[in-house]
Amino acid sequence: MTRSPLQRLLGRSAHSSATPRTRRHIAAATLALALGGTSAVAAIVAVVPSVVLFVPTDVRVNQTQSNVRIIAFDEQQCIVLTADLHTDQATIPKGTRVSCHFLHSDPVTTSLLNGQAQFNSNIVGVISSSAGLDASDRTCERPGVIYPAPGTEPNRGLESFQPNDQYAIISPNVIQLQTDIPSFSDQVRVITGCADIGGVP
Repeated sequence: MTRSPLQRLLGRSAHSSATPRTRRHIAAATLALALGGTSAVAAIVAVVPSVVLFVPTDVRVNQTQSNVRIIAFDEQQCIVLTADLHTDQATIPKGTRVSCHFLHSDPVTTSLLNGQAQFNSNIVGVISSSAGLDASDRTCERPGVIYPAPGTEPNRGLESFQPNDQYAIISPNVIQLQTDIPSFSDQVRVITGCADIGGVP
């Protein structure tokens, strides 16, 4: 039986934690932990066209707003998971080293935005539900950034009642995100590998 890149790297089963939803168009073949870079710190290295690299002080709703930009920034880097981390694609087991990255869209008025972010390590999984974001904030949060308290923003993720909210992993290290927001924020967390996981110094 052929094993996925995640299974081959970890040497154990990757347990599914999310039911596929039609708004997500994800090619499973793009998910991998084997890295092509040489840095031990994963980072966002390129963004287009509506995404901008910027570290805000606050990603709660109505605190960092833009009608024309999706904000992207790196969170915790090359951390060892102390518990399983559930993503849309699979559960990443405790003990795995990963890096976290955040994309945040919060317009002043209703706005449809589309952009891409490229990382220097391959994407392991994406967390796009509000519950998943709440659950992973403590693990991934960047010091100095204020995040929503769990349960206070039930629509912070890409919700199913917003059909134009969607993302796609278009290559092993590139995510495309589209957000369509009437009165709240849209947020996505991207989990990537660390270079030394793949044996790269």
